[in-house]
Amino acid sequence: MNLVKGSLILAFSGLISACGGGGSKGYYDSGATSNESNNTTPPPSTSVEIATKQLEILKREGQFLFGNYDANDLNTTKGYIDHSLDTFAHGPLQLTLAIRDVNLASFPEFYREKCFEKSTSDYRACYSFTGDQIKTLLPAYNDWDFEITRDDLKNIRLEDDGITPNLEAYQATTRIFIFENENIDKNLHDVTITGAFAYPFKQKWVEQEHQKRFVLINESTSDYKITVTTTEIDPETDLPVEKEVTTGAFSTYKDLTSLDGELFMFEKGSGFNVLINDNANVSFAEPISFIFNSTPGDLSSSSSYRIKNNGEKELKLVNITAIDGTRVENEIPERNIQSFTGNISLTGKNIFSFKNETSGTLNFEHMINNITFKGTSTNNNGTISTTLTEPTGIKF
Repeated sequence: MNLVKGSLILAFSGLISACGGGGSKGYYDSGATSNESNNTTPPPSTSVEIATKQLEILKREGQFLFGNYDANDLNTTKGYIDHSLDTFAHGPLQLTLAIRDVNLASFPEFYREKCFEKSTSDYRACYSFTGDQIKTLLPAYNDWDFEITRDDLKNIRLEDDGITPNLEAYQATTRIFIFENENIDKNLHDVTITGAFAYPFKQKWVEQEHQKRFVLINESTSDYKITVTTTEIDPETDLPVEKEVTTGAFSTYKDLTSLDGELFMFEKGSGFNVLINDNANVSFAEPISFIFNSTPGDLSSSSSYRIKNNGEKELKLVNITAIDGTRVENEIPERNIQSFTGNISLTGKNIFSFKNETSGTLNFEHMINNITFKGTSTNNNGTISTTLTEPTGIKF
């Protein structure tokens, strides 16, 4: 396994693009201002005006931050922060949590005496699940695609040849590793996921309802990397050949010494790319790219997910250095370009699918562009109301 040390910060970075609207009732109907040169809105001048303007943008781009988000609601407008956080929560994070509930003793055929056969620095044994084998363990993921091929991407277009990663990079297979450890307290608590996969969400702008996110754990933007041996078909000889491939990886480690419930630490930094193809304004898919870094043992730079003894869930993503993005719109306001930095913290009984509950509260504390947004969202039969305690002087 190759571990590349990098900056100890969490970032969603690069080009983060999501869906635009369709027609007069499209994405920007929720009070957006124009970016047209002939109708430029003057910048806000006071701290209250700045915070209010930032909140308007967050309500459009990131309702996930406030619990007012439903991935399976056709009419829930999904901004690019929504796409980023939903991808992280329901993709890599949820997979590494779900696999821990599997009785691995029932799958001896997936056990490896040496996980990385050719490694001279990592001798660990592991359980290794590849591609559609994952569906054998996790039937709830039957509508996911863990083996992305050229056929899956044949009707997907990127804006130009300079977009990286390109479509070839997305042609990969998901791999999940559950590692053994000499110390029984650590045994099978280190879970790593690599590769690419696709999973569904719902969004309707014109006719299409069922959408798909293509997710790649990117080697070039991940501080956490592994090298695996894979078998591929040589296109010239049509024969199988072994090939070593270095991939980005996402790893969670369960800390059994947690003082409050189950604590899952995110080890090292991982980079993700996501293709979203639901924007009916353009013919090409729009990529999301985000990176997070984490250092266990350093509260100022460690990111984690906790299930508390009282049943509450807590997600902490700290030191976000960039959430940048642009969305293509052919009419007002043309191109929407935003940039965010800060921290994200969510606490509640169901923080990832809060809107699907009939009741409950969600506590949040986010620092976005040096402005703290702290408060509580309340669910009343699927209707979300949000109250801010910070910043003072503005209402949600």
